[in-house]
Amino acid sequence: MPTSNKIDPSEIDKEINLLKFPKDPKTYEYNPTEFEYVDIIESSRHIVKEFCYKPLNIKMAVKTIRIPQNRYQDDEKNDKLVRLKKELTNFRTLSCHPNIVDFYGLCFNDGEALICMELMDMSLYDLYLVVHDREEKFPEEILGYVAAQVLEALGFCKSKNFIHRDVKPKNILLNTKGEVKLCDFGEARILKDSLASTFVGTIAYWPPERFETNKPVKEISTTPQQEQNALTDEDVFRYDVRSDIWSLGITLAETAYGKLPFVNDNGEEISRENNRQENIVTIQHCILSTKTDELVQRCFGDNYSGDFIEFVNMCLEKLDKRPKFDGLMKTKFYQKFRENVKQEDMAAFIKNYEEDDTSESNPETTQKSKHDNNVWSQTEPALTRERPSKSQPWPTI
Repeated sequence: MPTSNKIDPSEIDKEINLLKFPKDPKTYEYNPTEFEYVDIIESSRHIVKEFCYKPLNIKMAVKTIRIPQNRYQDDEKNDKLVRLKKELTNFRTLSCHPNIVDFYGLCFNDGEALICMELMDMSLYDLYLVVHDREEKFPEEILGYVAAQVLEALGFCKSKNFIHRDVKPKNILLNTKGEVKLCDFGEARILKDSLASTFVGTIAYWPPERFETNKPVKEISTTPQQEQNALTDEDVFRYDVRSDIWSLGITLAETAYGKLPFVNDNGEEISRENNRQENIVTIQHCILSTKTDELVQRCFGDNYSGDFIEFVNMCLEKLDKRPKFDGLMKTKFYQKFRENVKQEDMAAFIKNYEEDDTSESNPETTQKSKHDNNVWSQTEPALTRERPSKSQPWPTI
């Protein structure tokens, strides 16, 4: 339906099929023959592969999203595709921030959208698995540093009228230089009047207010593809950036605890691997009935400082009491870890645990040759290993 602020597709397409890299003034036209396939690195929701861009010898992560041929035939549906292009090209304005992954470009090839991104070494999820495998406490100063860096990224996104809506350990990426970067903006939407109106993200990290809708949880799909198809603009639910604040609080609790921080009415832990309908309903019930004091005590115990506990409690307040980014940035917790923990401290910690990560690649995972001519559209089975082998880099998307 036409609107007064309708986007001109011709202007958006000027940014399509162009690659731009940090500190390089040149712009490079997309040419699929200049990409050398290295490996598949994720295939749970969208295919993500590692490629080497041969002209510059730059390794990158490329997320491929299949676009159905008959999906955008009428003007209204075509307008949605144009707006999606606009959002992804606008992401370029975010990637100038040191705590957000670099976005190289949006390209199209043979019915697929290719999101070209910076390659990182691991996620916060991968790191905390190794720490807890050693039966060690996740250090407060490291977790505090991560929280401060993510808060910086989220605050910058808000200043550019973006919200993330999928903050979780798997979307917080790390590298051996000690950098902490937020990733996966493919579900982000430009804010309108500081609000947004579509269901996205992962249910376990949703705040209670996101369930306050007429659409019951039983209608929420349980497979990634069904979920993607179900999440449309008709799923109207309005919320503001405090949704990300709650997700950050759950992320910190999970990292300290080593698993999802929820228990059911019988005191049993909730498994992230169980995607059955009853598990989704249970997660919803857990979130709606969350007693913050009990959750924080279960996850942090007496092992973390009062400033840390206060910060997490603020993140997990009810909506009307939950602060926004500026409120959290005034806390002692944020100021302490922003100023006192350095990037080199983070780098040393990551390298220590990277050396301990000796997990093997899944032998059942099919890999195609680097010289395969159809590497853009190949579909390997999903990876089942919990974290990468040393030879397997992790994507940023």
